[in-house]
Amino acid sequence: MTTKCSPWVSTARDIDLALTRHVGGPLFIQLRDHIRTLVNRGTFAPGDRLPPVRALAGHLKVNQITVARAYAELAVLGIAKGRRGGGTFICKPGLQDGPIRSPSVAGAYRPLLADRLYELSRAPGVISFTSNYPLVGADVIEEFRSCLRLAVNRDLEGCFQYEPPIGRASTRREISRFLERRDMRVDSENIVVTSGAQQAIDLAVRALIRPGDVAVVERPGYYGVFNALREASAQILEVPLEGGGMDLGALEDLLNRHTVRLIYVNPTIQNPTGQTMSESKRRALLALARRYDVAIIEDDHASEWCPPDRRVPSIAALAGPDDLVFFAYSFGKIILPGQRLGFLAVPPRLRHAVLNCRAANDLHGAAVLQEALAYFLEKGHYEALIDHARASYAERMDVLHAKLIETLPPGVAVEKPLGGLSLWITLPDHADSSELYYRAVQRGVAFVPGEIFFVSKPDRQAIRVSFGLVPEAQFFEGVDRLCAVVRDLLSPRRERSLIYT
Repeated sequence: MTTKCSPWVSTARDIDLALTRHVGGPLFIQLRDHIRTLVNRGTFAPGDRLPPVRALAGHLKVNQITVARAYAELAVLGIAKGRRGGGTFICKPGLQDGPIRSPSVAGAYRPLLADRLYELSRAPGVISFTSNYPLVGADVIEEFRSCLRLAVNRDLEGCFQYEPPIGRASTRREISRFLERRDMRVDSENIVVTSGAQQAIDLAVRALIRPGDVAVVERPGYYGVFNALREASAQILEVPLEGGGMDLGALEDLLNRHTVRLIYVNPTIQNPTGQTMSESKRRALLALARRYDVAIIEDDHASEWCPPDRRVPSIAALAGPDDLVFFAYSFGKIILPGQRLGFLAVPPRLRHAVLNCRAANDLHGAAVLQEALAYFLEKGHYEALIDHARASYAERMDVLHAKLIETLPPGVAVEKPLGGLSLWITLPDHADSSELYYRAVQRGVAFVPGEIFFVSKPDRQAIRVSFGLVPEAQFFEGVDRLCAVVRDLLSPRRERSLIYT
């Protein structure tokens, strides 16, 4: 037996296995059990890295989905764990050999989505309806390029100095003016420049939550806030959505029974459902937060996609100076994806707590990008660029919605939001979005199964279809593929073996 040092980075050749179709069960189960046996024998030890999905699939001459699903089941069993962007690692010795009860589809799917969705959805030939942010137009690129030139030519030397955790003064000043145009008056000293809205949410969570504190989220809701709350060791309670946002009756019941520390809400073109909360409901939510002394984190990721005549004031705009309302915003979800530029508007009495968390995190963001953003906002072209992008994507939304309504079989519900880049689709009760996902990727199209948008008891009938990054030349072909695979799944005579190859 070859001696090795752990942790060990294995190659595809280290997993030699003859998979047999139609004998011995589904291929991914055969592969799962073989790797589990290797772990039991000591071939793999905790910390060892399994081969990349693509490499092992090529070596075994199977579809990448087969390997990804085997890894997903190992993760559910606690034998392996995926690291975002870093592969799959053995995390503990295997269980005793013998029959294993296969984990539920929902349970098996979560690790796959977190660790393998990006890879699978970008496999050659796959049209990916997974990205809830836009393609960057040539006009935006040219405008931001000119702002980068200004930042470099006018203040490059100053950008080589460490910044305070709150962010550059010029950037915060322009963000304050940006908010004022949205009827929000926030002093620049209460604005923290962040690396996108995810960091803004994480800072608010860490400033508020101590281990064991209770937080309330939407059901379904944004999985990024679930991750932040889990990292903070919070107890997470879900409030279902009804027409136009959170069920406030259910929320008040939770507030009566628990000491709730924060309420997370995504009130405008909610991710994933696309619902928009009415102004009256926003005011009622704010009144509940005041009565029970609970902080609100308002995630405004998509309000710019609303037509101007349909916009609803943000909760932060309705709040008073003593209300504990955090406002998280990302420029990357609307017009500058990939730049990780966003901010958190902070209640004054929690400013120092947030800044302490920021200093302990990454200290501050890139000064050059912050300065370029300040010029971008100062030049006043932001709204015009948004108007152009909104019109373009609204037309695509209309076409996609009409095509899905026309083509999908009876029993499939398609929600149409005020705007944005995603549609929320609900399949009939007997369908399963995980099974649909595996079939879809094999047929060359990907989406986001709805299960990740639930903390507990996931809805297996829901999917999110996002068209932000789908090139125009692939758009209709992708829709046709998606509709075809849904029809196949819902057909009473479906070939179940499709999910096992």
